[in-house]
Amino acid sequence: MLIRAMALAAITDLQAANFVDHGKWRGRKGYFISRNVAVFIAFVCVCTHVVTGLVVFYCLPRYVSSQLEAADMNLRPLGTGNHVTPPSHKALSSNRLPTHVIPTHYRIQLVPFIVEDNFTVSGEVWIRLKCLEAAQNITLNINDIEVNEGAVKVTQLHPKEIINVQVIEHVYNTDAQTYSAILDQHLMPGVQYELYIKFLGQINDLLQGFYRSSYIDPGTGQKRWLASTQFSPTDARRAFPCFDEPAFKARFTVSLARSANLSSLSNMPLRFTEPMSEIPGWEWDHYQETVPMSTYLVAFIISDLHSLDATMMNLSEDSFRFTVWSREFALPQTSYAASIGPKILHYLETYFNIPFPLPKQDMVALPDFGFSAMENWGLITFRESALLFDANISTEVNKERVAEVVSHELAHQWFGNLVTPWWWNDLWLKEGFATFIGYQGLHHVEPSWKNKDQFIRDHLQEVFMLDALESSHPISVPVEHTDQIREIFDRVSYCKGASVIRMMNHFLGEKTFKRGLTNYLQAHKFSSARQDDLWQQLTLQAHQDGSLPLHMTVKEIMDTWTLQTGYPVVTVTRNYKNGSAYISQERFLLSYKDSNTISNATWWVPLTFTKQEKPDFNTTRPQLWLENVVSAVVENLPDSRSWVLFNIQETGFYRVNYDHTNWRLLISSFQHLPDVTKAQLLDDALNLALSGRLEYSIALDLTSQLITDVEYLPWSAAFTALEHLDTMLALTPAYGNFKRIVLQLLDKVYNSLQFEDRKGDTHLDLLNRVMVMSWACRLDHEFCVWHAKNKYRQWMSHELEGVWETGLISPNQKEVVYCTAVKHGGADVWKFAWEKYLSSNVGSDKEHLLEALGCTREPWLLNRYLSWITSNSSGIRKQDGARVFVAVANNVVGHSLAFSFLRDNWDTIQSYYGVAFSSISRMVSAVAMYMNTPLQLSQLEKLRDENVNQLGTTTQSFEQAIEVVRANVRWMAESYDDVSEWLQSYSKYHYL
Repeated sequence: MLIRAMALAAITDLQAANFVDHGKWRGRKGYFISRNVAVFIAFVCVCTHVVTGLVVFYCLPRYVSSQLEAADMNLRPLGTGNHVTPPSHKALSSNRLPTHVIPTHYRIQLVPFIVEDNFTVSGEVWIRLKCLEAAQNITLNINDIEVNEGAVKVTQLHPKEIINVQVIEHVYNTDAQTYSAILDQHLMPGVQYELYIKFLGQINDLLQGFYRSSYIDPGTGQKRWLASTQFSPTDARRAFPCFDEPAFKARFTVSLARSANLSSLSNMPLRFTEPMSEIPGWEWDHYQETVPMSTYLVAFIISDLHSLDATMMNLSEDSFRFTVWSREFALPQTSYAASIGPKILHYLETYFNIPFPLPKQDMVALPDFGFSAMENWGLITFRESALLFDANISTEVNKERVAEVVSHELAHQWFGNLVTPWWWNDLWLKEGFATFIGYQGLHHVEPSWKNKDQFIRDHLQEVFMLDALESSHPISVPVEHTDQIREIFDRVSYCKGASVIRMMNHFLGEKTFKRGLTNYLQAHKFSSARQDDLWQQLTLQAHQDGSLPLHMTVKEIMDTWTLQTGYPVVTVTRNYKNGSAYISQERFLLSYKDSNTISNATWWVPLTFTKQEKPDFNTTRPQLWLENVVSAVVENLPDSRSWVLFNIQETGFYRVNYDHTNWRLLISSFQHLPDVTKAQLLDDALNLALSGRLEYSIALDLTSQLITDVEYLPWSAAFTALEHLDTMLALTPAYGNFKRIVLQLLDKVYNSLQFEDRKGDTHLDLLNRVMVMSWACRLDHEFCVWHAKNKYRQWMSHELEGVWETGLISPNQKEVVYCTAVKHGGADVWKFAWEKYLSSNVGSDKEHLLEALGCTREPWLLNRYLSWITSNSSGIRKQDGARVFVAVANNVVGHSLAFSFLRDNWDTIQSYYGVAFSSISRMVSAVAMYMNTPLQLSQLEKLRDENVNQLGTTTQSFEQAIEVVRANVRWMAESYDDVSEWLQSYSKYHYL
C-alpha cells in the first residue's frame, strides 16, 4: 500500500495541481520533469499494479455487514480470516448498495480544468451519514475516480465533540462500481457520521457523468469548451463518490471553481461568489443547499453560455426566476421555449395542485447531449435540437418536438423529482407519467395542435409493434445491474407506460385521476415510492368518488398491465341472430403462429363500444370489463345491417379484431367515421394481417378507402403500418404494383395539399404535407421529385449569404427536398449538403441534413459516411452517430452496407459509443428492417453469437431484432403471395 500511495500521490500532484485542505488548489501553468523522474514514475506505476493485484487477490479485509452480504456485492467473507473474495465477473450480477448507512447531506467542492491538455477534476466531498445497522464498512459508488486514500476520513458526530474513526483498508469492486472504507470499529445504529473523500476525476468525452462539450464560435472561429453533467441513471458516481441509487435521497451543497471568464450553474440559485486565491483569475461559486433529492438529479455546468430571462408572473413565488441558456449565436432560437416554458410550469402547478418547490428553473441547450433532455431539478439540460427553434429554418415538426420535450421535462419536476421511483424497475413511474402529463401541458399551450388525438399515433400505436414481440418486457421489470437499467430506457417504459396511464385516466375519470395523483405526490414528496403506493392512493380516491366499484382495486387492474409482458387482442365475434357477441382476449404476438411461448395471460380490459344506429364516440368510461378472464358475452347489439365498434378513441391498450361481416360493415362506413377511429381501424387491421390474424384482403380493402381522405391522422396511421409492406416488397416483383397503388391513393391528398406551404395552413396541415410529400417523393411521384430537385438546384446556384434561409426552401419542405435531391443527385449534391451541415447554426436543420446525406444511392458515399461515425474529427458528433447509421440502414441501397459496417467494426463501435445511451441498440434495430430471408436471419444471429460476451446494453435489442427478422421470414413465406395477388388484382381493376 505504500507503493500505491506514493504512485497515487505522484499522479495526483502532476494532474491536479496538488490536493490541499478545504478544496483549495495551487495555481499551475504545467509541469516539466526529467527523463530519470519519468522513468521512476513509470516504474512505480508498474509496481503499483502488480502489488495491488496481489493485495486484492490475497489480503483484502473482511466485510462484516450482514446487509452488505444480503446485497450480493460479490465480497463474501472467507472463513474467519480478515479477507474477502475478489470481485466476481459473473455477468449482470446485482451491484446494489448495502443499506446499513444512508446519506443525509453532501457538501461537494469541485475544481474542473477545462483545457485540451488536462480534462481533470479535483474534488472533495463531505457526506453526512446516518447509521441504521451496525457494520464495519462504508460502501458507496465510484466510477472512473481515483480516491486519495491517505486523505479519507470518517468521523463520528457528537453534539460536543468529533471522534475520528480509523480507516484500515480501502476496497474497490469494479463490477459493482463501489468503493468501501473498512473501519477499525463498528458503526453504531442511530449515530451520525461524516465521510470525507478527496479524489481525482475526469471530464470525459462519453456524454455521461461530468463530460466535456465544445462548439466553434462563428465570430472568431475559435473552439469553445464547456463541461456539463448527465447523471441519469447511474453516472453521478463518475463525478463524485456517492450513494448512487434513487432511494438514497439527501440534500446537496455544491461549490464549483471556474475561470473568471466562464460562469456556472447548478440545481439551486447562486449563494455567493468569491475569488480563488490559489489560482489567479479563478473564482468559487457557492450554491444554496438543495431540497432532498436523488443523486441522478444533481447537475452543474461550467461554460460561456448566454441566457434569456423567461420569467412570467403568477408562478408560485414572486422571486422565482425562469431562464433559458444557449450558445450566444443561438440565443434568438430560445425564444419559443422561453415563451411556453413558464406557462407549462404554471399549468402543472395547477394540475397537480402543488407549487413548484424550487426558487428557479433553468433550461440549457448543450452542443453535445446523449438524450433529448434530462430533467435535473431546477437545471434541465437539452440537446440543442430539442430546445432551440428558428422559425425561418426549423420545421413545424421541430417546433412540436421542442414543445413536447419541454413539457415532458417540466412534468418530471413533480413525477420523478418531487417523488422519485424507489428503484429503476419502476422507471416507467416517472417516464410514463412525464410523457402522458407532458401532453396535457402541451395541449394547454398549443390547443389547436390537437395533440391529445395525436397521442395514439405518437405513443400508443408506436409501441404496439415492439410490445408484440416475445422479447418485449413488462413495464415494471426487475433490474439489478447497470446494463439492465440502461436497457429499459425504451418505448415500453415511455410510450406503453404513458398509454396505460391514459387508459387509467379514462376508466377512473379525470377528476378522480387528478385527485389521486395529488394525494400520491403529497404523501411521498421529497421521498421515493413504488407503483403500489400510487395504486393505493388512486383506489382510495376512486372508491370515495364512486368511480370504481368497491370490489375492484387499481392495483388488481393495473398489475395485469404493468407486471405482464405484452397486451391483448380482443376478438369480437357477433351472433347476428340474437344480437349478442362473444368477446375473448389473448396476448397479441407478432409471430403467434410459430411462437415458442404458450401465453395464458389475461388482463383486466375496460370495454367501451358504440353502435351504428346512435354512434357515441365520446363516452370512454367502461361499459363493462373483462375482469381478468378469457371471455364474456355482450348483449343487445344491433342486427346484421349495422356495425359495432369497440375501444372508443382507442383509450384501451389493446387491439380489436372482428368477424368478417363486421369488418365489411366498418369498411363500407369508413368515410363517415371520426379521424381517430379511422386511424385506429387502419392500424389494427394492417397489423392483425401482419401477424396472420386477419386476411390481407380485408386490411388492404380498408386501406384503399383512403383514396378520398385528406386528413392527417388516418394517413399517419396508414403510412406507419404500410412501412412494413414497403420494406418487405422493396426487392420483389410486387413492388411496382405497390408503388402505383399507393401513389394513386395519395393522389387526392397530394393535390389537396400541394407542394408549397400556404397561408392559413393549420398545424396538422403542415404535418400532413411533410408526411405526404415524403412518401410521394420516396415512391418517385413525378411532380414531387421535380419540385424537390428544382428547389435544391436553385439553392445550390444561390450561395449568397442568407438567401437559402429566406425563401428558396421553406422550413417544412427541407426534409423532403434534402433527401430527394441527394437520392437523385451525385457527389456534388452530396458535398453541398455536407458543407451546409458543417456551417449550419441550427440543431434541427443539422439533423435533417445528416439524415438526408444517408439518402444517396452511391455506395462509395454511403460507405465513407458510415466510416465517419467512429471518428472524432469527422464533424459528426457522437450524439448523432446512430442517426447517421439509421439513415443509411433505412436506404434500400445502404442497408447491406450498414449491416456489414456494424459486423466488421463491432469492437470499434462498442469502444467509441460505450454503454450509456441507446446508440448501438438503435443501430442493431435498424439493420433488421429490410431483412426477410433465412440467410439474412442467420447472419444476424451469427453477429450476436460472435459477440455474445460483449453485447452489454444491446442484448435485448439483438433478441428483438432477431425476432423481427424471423417474423419477416415467416411473412414472406405465408403472406407475400396473398399481398402480391391483391396488388395485382387491384391494379387490373383500376387500370393502373
